[in-house]
Amino acid sequence: MAGLLKYSNALLVAAGVLAATQATAAQPVPSEPEDLAAEIEVIGRRQTETVVREQAFDYVRRSGVIKGDSPIARWHQPVCLKIIGAKPDYARIVEHKFRAIATIAEVELANGRCRPNVVIAFTTNGKRVAQEIVKREPQQITEVPFPDRKLVIEGDAAVRWWYSTQLATSEGMITGLDGIAIADYGSSEGGGSVVSDKYPMVRVYHSSLIRTSVIRVLRSATIVIDVNRANGMSLDAVAAYATLVGLAEIAPIRMQPPNSILGLFGPDATVASATDWDISFLKGLYAIPPARFGWKQKKMLANHLVRSADAAGQIIDEGQLNAVLEETNR
Repeated sequence: MAGLLKYSNALLVAAGVLAATQATAAQPVPSEPEDLAAEIEVIGRRQTETVVREQAFDYVRRSGVIKGDSPIARWHQPVCLKIIGAKPDYARIVEHKFRAIATIAEVELANGRCRPNVVIAFTTNGKRVAQEIVKREPQQITEVPFPDRKLVIEGDAAVRWWYSTQLATSEGMITGLDGIAIADYGSSEGGGSVVSDKYPMVRVYHSSLIRTSVIRVLRSATIVIDVNRANGMSLDAVAAYATLVGLAEIAPIRMQPPNSILGLFGPDATVASATDWDISFLKGLYAIPPARFGWKQKKMLANHLVRSADAAGQIIDEGQLNAVLEETNR
């Protein structure tokens, strides 16, 4: 965790704020179901299963959580949030939103005093803050794919972010706290790498045709919000956006996923809070087996979204729809 504290300090210097990165006390969130439900925007339109399934796969693809055959990275330890650069009243709003959405999505949060592993920094110049962090701690973006680094360092987005991850065996044993490359690994049936060579590796063999040898674990997430570029957006909406980015390894948004707060900064944005699709996505992300190939997890996630939409009454029975259309056309 020392690396996270170091780059948090770099954020503080770059943002020009006086907060510290000491352990922070977790804040309570509403416990009543109706209070939590108020945090979510429901996508109420009804569509055929074919359309919903297409949107589900589109959502998963555009989120960028699938990295080829690599297992999806997610939190395997309680999430502890630190907010930097915001006035206390605003910080409480952001933390309330973060913890409420995480609670609804059944993501484990740290209780009591905790070491931050998710940092949300508010600044008037996101580009300069990112550049200062990279200058002071260049290793912080080593896991950002090269095509995306320019977006992080030089882009004009209102929100930019990056992650650090770690490998663990499928039984949950951590491969190394500093993520140092150890050796290649594979499975006994093929010997090929399960995770691309940009990730640290460990030699592990097994005989399963279903499980991967390793899982990917989120260690930290840094989210930088440029308040000038986010001007005009509600704090609630920006907080919901940052929450989804903090709880899942989201790729830079090039094409907005359907039915999602991730479309907040798109030209035709219609969503201003986390949606029921976003919550279903997060629930599915943390429910599916972690030791599976990315292509398999993609199907699992999309199917989870479809089942959730069906349970919410968002899927029209195509047989009934055709009967209604025939009756209408007579």
